[in-house]
Amino acid sequence: MSAARSKSPLLKVAHFLANPEVFFYTAIWLIVLLVFGTVDQKYIGLHLSQEKYFSSWFVWGIFPGGRLTMTVMFLNLVCKLIFNSPIRWSRAGTLVTHSGMLLLLLGGFFTAYFSNEGSMPIPEGQTSSYYMDYHELEFAVIDKSPEDHDAVVAFSQNYIKEGSVISDPDFPFTISVKTFYRNRVLVQRDTPLTDGYHGLAQRFDIKTQKLENEFERNRAAVVLDIRGLDDEKDGTYALDQFMLVPQTLKAGGKDYVIELRNKRYQLPFALEVIDFKRKLHPGTQMASHYSSLVNVVDGEYKREVLISMNEPLRNLDYTFYQASFGIDDTGETTVLAVVQNAGRNFPYIASVIMCIGLLFHLILQVPKMVVRSKRA
Repeated sequence: MSAARSKSPLLKVAHFLANPEVFFYTAIWLIVLLVFGTVDQKYIGLHLSQEKYFSSWFVWGIFPGGRLTMTVMFLNLVCKLIFNSPIRWSRAGTLVTHSGMLLLLLGGFFTAYFSNEGSMPIPEGQTSSYYMDYHELEFAVIDKSPEDHDAVVAFSQNYIKEGSVISDPDFPFTISVKTFYRNRVLVQRDTPLTDGYHGLAQRFDIKTQKLENEFERNRAAVVLDIRGLDDEKDGTYALDQFMLVPQTLKAGGKDYVIELRNKRYQLPFALEVIDFKRKLHPGTQMASHYSSLVNVVDGEYKREVLISMNEPLRNLDYTFYQASFGIDDTGETTVLAVVQNAGRNFPYIASVIMCIGLLFHLILQVPKMVVRSKRA
């Protein structure tokens, strides 16, 4: 039986991964990725650098990216714990510390795959129950015909690429993506086009430009071909990420609005801004402090909380930070940064476990140190 097991390819791989040298070389490779990612951040920006080196499985096409490297490191620790760590009382502290490291890496995977970050602008006196992703986009078709709500169908950013077709059984029309611009510049036409062009596409020509290092400053646009409206309305349309005037379509006796916007995440509760306050540096218009008094609304339950620059709101898996604000003719708007992190408790728990393991290991070493001292 033992001979058969030793020949198993899976066991051979597991014993290879249990080698401590695997952890040594993966740690060195992580340092290499960190150096290249930090240097390249100057040229491509923080977000693209993170996606290229740390959130990818492969970098430069053939070399392990951050996620693959961390996966190998996690498997190394698991295999080391199972196959190459004898369970003895004298090694109890080491085993506990080892388990804490595994839990820390597991929390990293939860954070990588189940966490989102975005912003939540809310005008003073109003309520909102969603936040918008900083980087990812979506294409939304909104049916305005229901009296008490909007029927929204949202398509992820994967659908917004050249040649893709956006359709739904409830839509009396079909949308084809002609061109997508992740960062655009609008050039006003000398003479508006009328033959088959509608809305923004009539008055502006859209050209691509280099991505900004600060990814949030990029402005996306898309050129669409829409069929199924009528002979006069079928044709080419254009959407900008920050259109002031919504693009409306009439089809099947209903009004539809189409939008290219930041991806939205629905919250299981809502935030109502009661009062927004800001303090200015004397003699300037620069804010020294600002805060938002909000109600956390969950059904009929309301809880009043103050969110300030150094005092975030934590509710369920969400954390809300006071990030910015806006002022216009309509009044003041607070801007909250929202972080949803399903693994936010893992680092705290793992740190406590590793501290206990190290302390336990030191305590177990005391008798050995006493014996050595007497021998000396």
